[in-house]
Amino acid sequence: MNIQKFLKKKIKKIYKKYGISNNLDPIIRKNIKNNEVDYQVNGIIRFKKITAFSPYKLAIYISNHMRKLNIYKKISVLPPGFINITLKSTWLNECINNMYHSKNFNISKKKSKTIVIDYSSPNIAKEMHVGHLRSTILGDVTARVMEFLGHTVIRQNHIGDWGTQFGMLITQLQLKSYKSYHDIESVYQKAYLKYQNNPVFKKKAQKNVVKLQNKDQNCLKIWNILVKSTIQKNNEVYKKLNVSLTNNDVRGESFYNSMLPDIISDLKKKKIAVHYEGSVIVPLQKFKNRTGQNMGVVIQKSNGAFLYATTDIACLKYRCNILKAHKIIYYVDKRQTQHLLQIWEIARKAKYVNISTVLEHHSFGMILYKNKKPFKTRHGKVIRLLDLLNTGIHRAKKVIKKKNPQMHDSEIKSIAYNIGIGAIKYFDLSKNRISDYIFNWNQMLSLEGNTAPYIQYAYTRIQSVIKKNKSCDNLHLYPIKIFTSYERILVLTILQFEETLSQIEKNGTPHLMCNYLYDLSGKFSKFYENCSILFVQEIHIKLSRIKLSMLTARIIKKGLYLLGINTVSKM
Repeated sequence: MNIQKFLKKKIKKIYKKYGISNNLDPIIRKNIKNNEVDYQVNGIIRFKKITAFSPYKLAIYISNHMRKLNIYKKISVLPPGFINITLKSTWLNECINNMYHSKNFNISKKKSKTIVIDYSSPNIAKEMHVGHLRSTILGDVTARVMEFLGHTVIRQNHIGDWGTQFGMLITQLQLKSYKSYHDIESVYQKAYLKYQNNPVFKKKAQKNVVKLQNKDQNCLKIWNILVKSTIQKNNEVYKKLNVSLTNNDVRGESFYNSMLPDIISDLKKKKIAVHYEGSVIVPLQKFKNRTGQNMGVVIQKSNGAFLYATTDIACLKYRCNILKAHKIIYYVDKRQTQHLLQIWEIARKAKYVNISTVLEHHSFGMILYKNKKPFKTRHGKVIRLLDLLNTGIHRAKKVIKKKNPQMHDSEIKSIAYNIGIGAIKYFDLSKNRISDYIFNWNQMLSLEGNTAPYIQYAYTRIQSVIKKNKSCDNLHLYPIKIFTSYERILVLTILQFEETLSQIEKNGTPHLMCNYLYDLSGKFSKFYENCSILFVQEIHIKLSRIKLSMLTARIIKKGLYLLGINTVSKM
């Protein structure tokens, strides 16, 4: 049940009576300042020029129509045209019981769309590092939320398995046996130095890029070993990180290689691409360089080699024409913004993308150290993601041992994994994705504040409350009812779960789920402190409160699942 959406629909019908366009939505905000008011209708002042009424009078007329629907306890109008809404507790009771009895929390059914989500996207022959964390977990949350809301989600792990770096690696590895590569990063570093400083090596590497693109068997053999071993290592990280990516989601740059000659030919035929100094470029008038001149995107070099831009155009065409995407979301860092906008412009000009297809770049900030510089080791090296995750588990294990010295090692191991990984993910996801943030182990593992351990502890505490009251039979005979202000606040917060999901669906902002779970956990604590469950005499009150506790626990568990975080049985 999305109360905001429900109210919006009802108020839009009233708008029509006053000649207000159906395209203009009411602005309905949750009220967080006054417990006497649940929602506020804003923005009526926008209609000053549309109708003959002043905003204040229009608000009064709208509120009079609203009163005909028997769900409001109180409606009041404030100048210059705000409408305050307090909902009836009897109606909230009906909504919360519908939610309790629904497997899917009575989430509104939507028209399913096919949504392609491009995330994680590490490079082959390099280990995943801390810089891959945000793309991987932000994209995964969006995928989980979209699926939960009923959309068809196609995950795309667009790995970098093609291009100049493979020319360098193949050239370096041709000097040695290539049956197995354990330390491929050191091979890459050697190859990179030679590429920068050795003209003969550089020329060979460039030739090997073209050979690889033309499916030279020797080059392909080395390439296959590199790809297979890197994907295997990446899968270890994904498993530990509890993200939903699989081998089936991998679509490397190489996947689109066979499409590239036709892309070049088609863009030239449509006069979108032209020859320039031996290369093929796409001039773009909308984009200017530093001197104010029009920019051009190179899509084929003079030696015949294709570029990332060519691959990304082909990738976009595939996602629209073959995967039939209604929306494509890219989780790549903000430095790629101009590149993506250029690719989208070319693809739309070529009509590879439908007019109705939505393209979104969900950019994100950086992870910083306490000196506000990029998060690295003391020696200035980039931190491997697997090392970071193992450190989180190790730190969680130490905290658990200190608090529970009698706990068995096997139990500590299981709990430490869920707390350590959950803490890292939640700490990241609780920050607005467009912001940089400072990494802090002490904060993320704290049992106080908006952290994963706090939410996980809140869940175990609620489960303990439920177990203590398991002796109560006949739960099905008594509905959830609001008896106190604490219950009312908790009920209203639970009912705002779908509103939170809708905002995440619209904007790709998982921090709103973190904020919601933190708020819900705090509201439950106040409810539990002020509303007796174990010792209340009236059976209908007792069972109502048990069911309210059970629903709260279900919401917290589902919310954490959507964030890719597990609950724990003990803390």
